[in-house]
Amino acid sequence: MMRKIVYTVAALLLFASTVAAQDKALMANYQSELQGLFTQVYDAPTDNERYHANESALQLLSQALGEENSFRWTWDFGTLVSVLTAPDKKFRIFTWPVVNDAGDYECFGFVQALNEKTGEYDVYPLHDRSEEIVNRQEEVLSYDRWFGAVYQELVVTKNEGKNYYTLLGWNGVDCITQRKVIEPICFKSGSSQPQFGQNIFRKEPNLRRVVLEYAEDAMVALRFEVQYVRTVERVRAKRTTRFSLRDLFRRNPNPRRRGKRGRGRAVATAQRTSQAVQERVLSGPTQKVKDEKMEMIIFDHVGPQVEGMEGLFQYYVPSGEELAYVFVNGKWQMREGAQGRLEDKKLNKDFDKPLQKEAPSYKVTFE
Repeated sequence: MMRKIVYTVAALLLFASTVAAQDKALMANYQSELQGLFTQVYDAPTDNERYHANESALQLLSQALGEENSFRWTWDFGTLVSVLTAPDKKFRIFTWPVVNDAGDYECFGFVQALNEKTGEYDVYPLHDRSEEIVNRQEEVLSYDRWFGAVYQELVVTKNEGKNYYTLLGWNGVDCITQRKVIEPICFKSGSSQPQFGQNIFRKEPNLRRVVLEYAEDAMVALRFEVQYVRTVERVRAKRTTRFSLRDLFRRNPNPRRRGKRGRGRAVATAQRTSQAVQERVLSGPTQKVKDEKMEMIIFDHVGPQVEGMEGLFQYYVPSGEELAYVFVNGKWQMREGAQGRLEDKKLNKDFDKPLQKEAPSYKVTFE
């Protein structure tokens, strides 16, 4: 009997290893085919060839993500496709651009998200509608009405046991402008369906995402860091006040009603002071300084090079000021006058050199 159980367990282990090997071979085949297609999306010489390859890649990747164990596969397409996975395995997001001969960018992608009811991962194709969205910083958007971007970083922050997800992305837009975006992402209650944009910006009730659009040849930093933030709190010391004889009689404007004894007591009190007329002494406000390590999204403020160009983003460049959103109690809170630096260095202090700003990793150009 014991020998029979051992044989059965061995058979099950062999079957499981065979299935795992087959799954691995299947996913490796998808990876290889998709790599070839995305290479064509990137460097095919004509619009028709690039978009045809992209359509094939969309169909094949959708099929691959529908495989039972596809979420466990580590996808790697180099700089051709951005693949970001939440540490808690809640979702994974794929994004990439297609560029036409005129230099216009269109973004594509998928969200693969866990359905907690079924325990399976549902797949949602992303449809770039960025040029149709008027209130682009205020609208909550769905996967089929998406403010397209190639996401370069997934920021996960926590508050009271809840995870908050924020995507940092880039879009080449066209031959005169480009964009960077801070895009919160969440999922509908009881569903795996993604929603882009969320009211998690403190004191900015209408803001759902941050969009920075600027000149095509400008270089704008946007990154997540954990740094020390210096908070200065104004604290007013206790007030010490001395009164003159005049002040005492102001408190009792008609001392005669209190009689001679009352007047004499008031005079005696005033005489015990160091002088007939005393100045009021107030200790001034003091400062309480605290350095605290905090999570932040730091970025360059952008604006028009000259007055009168507001709204013409091809003339927008970094103003020289850095801003930061600091994560406090489940919200991103604006901190002005930030200065980016390496981890464990103080914020808002003099320093020798700023961090070198780099061009976007996913910027695609064609000659």
